[in-house]
This record gives sequence, C-alpha cells and structure tokens, in this order.
Amino acid sequence: MFGTPINVESLFSYRDNLQISHAVRTANTVYISGQVAVDPEGNVVGEGDAEVQAEYIWGNIEKVLQEAGSGLDEIVKIFVFAVGAKSVKGAWDVRKRMSLGRDPLPCVTSIAVSGLFRPDLLLEIDVVAVTGN
Repeated sequence: MFGTPINVESLFSYRDNLQISHAVRTANTVYISGQVAVDPEGNVVGEGDAEVQAEYIWGNIEKVLQEAGSGLDEIVKIFVFAVGAKSVKGAWDVRKRMSLGRDPLPCVTSIAVSGLFRPDLLLEIDVVAVTGN
C-alpha cells in the first residue's frame, strides 16, 4: 500500500459517493483531495458566494488535516480552481483572513476555470501538507 487513506466521518463521503479518499498520508506528507462546498448530505453550501464556499472548504480542509495528525500551519502547497476571476478573489480574501500567513508561506496555484463538476460550485481547493508528527 502506498499510503494511509484519511476519511472524515462528519464530511460528505468522498469514499462512498466518488470512490476517492478525503486524503492520503504517505510518511510525513498529506495529500488532500479537492474539497468543495458540499455538506454531508450532498447539498451545496453558499450557492453563488465564493467567500462562503471558501470558508466552508477551509473548514473541511482543517478537519481532514486534523484527522491526519496535521494542521493548517503545515500546508506547503495550495491549488485553487475557481469559476471566474471573482471567485478567485473570494478564495484569496478568505485565505488572507486565515492563519496561513506565517513563514514559510505556502506555494499557491490559482486557476480560473469555466466550470466545475457541479454548476453551483464556484471553488475547489486541494492542498499538500508536510507534518512533523
């Protein structure tokens, strides 16, 4: 096996619904699947509002990292896929309010896309964290 799958019971089940893990931990690295603003029942949170979706997504990312024995301060790479430039700004506004501004700053890639796998989603964010635990 290449790593340990991480699945968080309180989140939308990626394993059952999408056949993927929320994350995989390999040694001291945690790879998190793209997170979207979908509640445990599969409903979109913050439809039409990128900032609300970003807040929800970052909350999910924090839960997945905690389950993996890591935290937001151990993120080394962030990938943001946003529907349109306005959604990119919403994602960045939320990120700036978070505690991710500590050195070393993570590497970030932001990509504006025409759409995601559901038309009511504005953002998908995935991260890589390296933990000392």
